[in-house]
Amino acid sequence: MRTTFVVVNYNGEKYIEKCIESILSQTCKKFRILVVDNASTDGSIQIIRNIADRSSKVEVIRNDENVGFAKAVNQALELIESGLIALVNNDVFLDSRWLEEMVKSARSDLRAGIFASRIYFLNGLINSTGHAIYRGLAVMERGFFERDLGQYDESCYVAGACAAAALYRRKLFEDIGFFDEDYFMYNEDVDLSLRAILRGWKIRYVPTAIAYHVHSASTGFLSDFSVYYNSRNWVWSVLKNAPRRILIKELPFFLLRNLTSVIYFCLNGKFTVIKSKIDAIKELGEVFKKREIVRRGKRFERFEEYIDGFGWKVLKNVWLSKAERCDNNIDKVRV
Repeated sequence: MRTTFVVVNYNGEKYIEKCIESILSQTCKKFRILVVDNASTDGSIQIIRNIADRSSKVEVIRNDENVGFAKAVNQALELIESGLIALVNNDVFLDSRWLEEMVKSARSDLRAGIFASRIYFLNGLINSTGHAIYRGLAVMERGFFERDLGQYDESCYVAGACAAAALYRRKLFEDIGFFDEDYFMYNEDVDLSLRAILRGWKIRYVPTAIAYHVHSASTGFLSDFSVYYNSRNWVWSVLKNAPRRILIKELPFFLLRNLTSVIYFCLNGKFTVIKSKIDAIKELGEVFKKREIVRRGKRFERFEEYIDGFGWKVLKNVWLSKAERCDNNIDKVRV
């Protein structure tokens, strides 16, 4: 099974070379790499071109402006004919067996259209083992900032995949459509995963497919930029995809989570969260049009099976102090 890697780059000078080299070092060699550069202003585009000159597996698309992650991926999807598509962030480094393990899982589970990685931060703590949905329809990374004590060693179905390092079937995109370009970036993987579930696809977590993630290298972890787009786009993902009866049941908790996040971020000087909620509300007319399209194509009814408690532990880890999450040294990673 042939795979096309898609790497979206924006000012990734610090990490892009190691990212691409980790892909080129895969034990499974049936792939090519398509790098979409969003008008980077640093030296990363030259680094990419130098690698492309050395390797026939690497191709480059250069945009004239930063069109965002979702649109950049969609540009690549329009050109891809391979049966499998791997998305890898420009600040992610893959274990050499990542693709081999993903392809093995794709061959053995034809019901799954998305495959999630075991992703670590560079300090060894867990970044993601797939998505989980909690009360209030909060979609979070399983295991976020936990120590790996073997609690996520088993392959299973999950509620979504972190697109920093994930594998997709081309047939899935043909069935449910591409990423929602209105998101620009952040939470577009949540939206896609929810749409996939509602269409009857499964999402499999593959614990042996290991990746390492710097996390928000281009935008900054919990920066004003990331807070705005994450906060706005989560609201859209819920209102666009959650089945009516689930949305009504979870609405009080959904509103409470929005309120507490606004209070938390404002207390920490991130007032862009207020604008994010206002802008989310302004576009509800368009969101509800998309919701109707999702509703008409729905094949899966038991959405409540994916809701798993309140996720207070995950929420606490999301709001760790800066000092507790600063140990992210690239030199510790060996791929």
